[in-house]
Amino acid sequence: MYKCALKYLLFCLFSVGTSKLSATHIVGGEMTYQRTGTNTYKIRLDLYIDCLNGNSQAIASDATAIFGIFNGNTKKILSGYPISVSRKGPLRVQKTNYNCIAVAPNACVDHYWYETNVTLPPTLDGYYVSFQRCCRNGTISNIVNPGLAGANYWAFIPDSRLFGKENSSAVFTELPPNFLCTNTPLKFDHSAKDADGDSLVYELITPYTGGDDVNPRPNNTNTNGFLQTPPFSQITWNTGYSASNPINGSPQMTIDPKTGFLTVVPTKVGQFVVGIVVKEYRKGKLVSQTIRDYQFNVQSCVIDVVASYFVPKIICGFKYQFVNQSSGAQRYHWDFGVTNSNTDTSNISKPIFTYPKAGKYKVKLIAYKNKCLDSFLAEIEVVEPAIVKLPNDTILCPGDKYKVKSNLKADAYSWSTGLQTDSLTITKDGSYWLGITVNGCTWYDTMKVTYDRAIIQANGDTIYCSDDLFSRKISATLTLNSRYLWSTFESTADIVVAKAKKYYVFGTTENGCKSTDSVLIAQSSPVIVLISDTTVCLNNNAFFDSKIADPSATIKWSNGVVGKTMITNVPQKYFVNVKIGFCSKSDTFTLTNFPREYYLGKDLRYCNKIDTFLTVNFPGTKNVVWNNEISASTFRLTAPGIVKASWLNSKNCPESDSIVVQLFPNPNLNLGRDTALCVSEKPILDAGAGMQSYLWHNGSREQTLIARDSGLHWVEVKDWIGCKSRDSVLINKKKNLFPSDIFMPNAFTPNDDGLNDLYPMIHFKVKGSLYTVKLYNRWGEKLADYTSPDMNWDGTINGIQAPEGVYVYSVNWIGCDNYMRTLTGDFTLLR
Repeated sequence: MYKCALKYLLFCLFSVGTSKLSATHIVGGEMTYQRTGTNTYKIRLDLYIDCLNGNSQAIASDATAIFGIFNGNTKKILSGYPISVSRKGPLRVQKTNYNCIAVAPNACVDHYWYETNVTLPPTLDGYYVSFQRCCRNGTISNIVNPGLAGANYWAFIPDSRLFGKENSSAVFTELPPNFLCTNTPLKFDHSAKDADGDSLVYELITPYTGGDDVNPRPNNTNTNGFLQTPPFSQITWNTGYSASNPINGSPQMTIDPKTGFLTVVPTKVGQFVVGIVVKEYRKGKLVSQTIRDYQFNVQSCVIDVVASYFVPKIICGFKYQFVNQSSGAQRYHWDFGVTNSNTDTSNISKPIFTYPKAGKYKVKLIAYKNKCLDSFLAEIEVVEPAIVKLPNDTILCPGDKYKVKSNLKADAYSWSTGLQTDSLTITKDGSYWLGITVNGCTWYDTMKVTYDRAIIQANGDTIYCSDDLFSRKISATLTLNSRYLWSTFESTADIVVAKAKKYYVFGTTENGCKSTDSVLIAQSSPVIVLISDTTVCLNNNAFFDSKIADPSATIKWSNGVVGKTMITNVPQKYFVNVKIGFCSKSDTFTLTNFPREYYLGKDLRYCNKIDTFLTVNFPGTKNVVWNNEISASTFRLTAPGIVKASWLNSKNCPESDSIVVQLFPNPNLNLGRDTALCVSEKPILDAGAGMQSYLWHNGSREQTLIARDSGLHWVEVKDWIGCKSRDSVLINKKKNLFPSDIFMPNAFTPNDDGLNDLYPMIHFKVKGSLYTVKLYNRWGEKLADYTSPDMNWDGTINGIQAPEGVYVYSVNWIGCDNYMRTLTGDFTLLR
């Protein structure tokens, strides 16, 4: 594989030599045909080869090209095909797009062509002619696996009976330049000529593939592989590329569908495959197409000057300012293409030129830099302006419709409403424009429509709720310079009236728009309604009467009742509205309840028993009934429960009340029986937990008391309900109640015979006093430490039997007489 070493080389066509010559040497090509007689054609393949980096063996192997011809319906290859066709050439292609490039690129393209004459029997199916060759340049940027992708240059020959005569291909007139420069515009005439005079349409398409790296020159043999049959496969674009966007460009590549004018400003260095097709149409039907598949090579260039300007498809109107897109120029010269004129030139950068008439003109721009010049020539079409005339701005009256019609016939119409007809019916305010398109140009005119929505306003509606005479001024308002006419035949804006009736006024604006309004003057006798406040017993109904006798009256009460009277027992503020004719009157009144006079009071609580009297004794109270059965003002209460009472108060309003009576037991309290104790004992007396308060005979208020002395001890407790209990205990302390001395045995025999097995086994009966016994071995090690006469040594140490021998004891205690004593000595363990 070759590498690019030259500084200004714009592209590299890498060549790979293999046994089957699948080399990368083809730049592009196209297949065409020419009718030479009835059912006879000259088939031509134009092939463009990289003559700088192309593999010489691959180029030599293409001394013949293999043509396959296929039936257009069955897609099968015709008998006798494929055939080998010898090439002609080469012609060195040295065309560039740039006249003033600083350093010429190291690029070379040779043009070869292959021609053969064939006779094809008539068939409505037509024929496909195809040349297939692999492989493309492996460094192509815009397709997937370019080094494994082949090229397929093919054409379709239609049957003459479908289109009235046999056809010849449209032929491209120029070959694109050898290279393109980044950020430099390409403006290239890629048009074609057609011998049959068919209409031509140009598009960018996806190129086709054929052959592969294993069989680069297929010829329908097992050795070299088989030609691909229609429909032919196409290359796969890399991400970001497509038929319509094959090169990185800003603006991107486009081709004018009518002229074949190809434009792009490349922005990225690389090699890019582009597909271009010209389609032939005859009487609106597609006849055939010519496809060119060409590799565009893009590199950064050093260019002194490039001439270029924006080429509009159509110039609408005679006057136009040209947009100069040249680069590097010091001066310019324009020739605007007016025949037989010496005044159609300019030397400024962005000239404005006015053409004398409509037509087609070839405009040439020459850009100069020092001694170098570059030129750019393109054809433009000037279209005569069309004068669109809509009516003048218009004022309409509400409800009017206004039909507006174009004053010109056009290829297309476009109203501001979106309608696309030659007329528009207007029904609302707004600015309206019409665009008409003639010969590819659109011309506009605008009009404004305003609706006069001014409406006459009559003022002075009045209701006189009185029988007196009156004089009333009424008026009407409209716009300035409006005219008025009242139903009284007066024509001023203000009039004075003295009769109750409806007065009409008619108004006409200065635009002739009419409207009407009215004023109502009414008179009725005054309405009189007066309702007094009322007080009743709770839940008793109250009756209210409006005292209106007129049957035409409409009487509405604030609680929703309609009619002459209203009954309610809900105390609140009310109102009533009475309307007779046009007059009405309201009055407000209040319903209240007599206040409650008496309550039984709070719920009652009793402890241990109940025996009391309840009395209802409010002044004026009568008919007292207890628990719905006892009629008396006083009630004896002896049991818990709910006590109810009802009565009539001083206003004879029924009242009732109830209370809850509860009975609770006194607290459970027991200090125990009277008892005799040693002087040294100090028992704790407990009055029980959970009481609200405690009181002992000595003034203590704690739950417990230590009985330190003889005598009567009492306590009084009160629980949280308030119930109380009292208890006492007599304590008699004696110093000789039990013996105060202790006897310690001098030996014991822990042999589990039930006799003297424990030590010291003292039966000391004084409880709650100091008592400690400590036992030691003869080396002074403590074996036991007891604090109760119930605790004794079993003759073991840590679960192991202690040896026989002498042990020591020490005893401290307080006797029944409350004196402390100490005793020490020894004892013997025998087994």
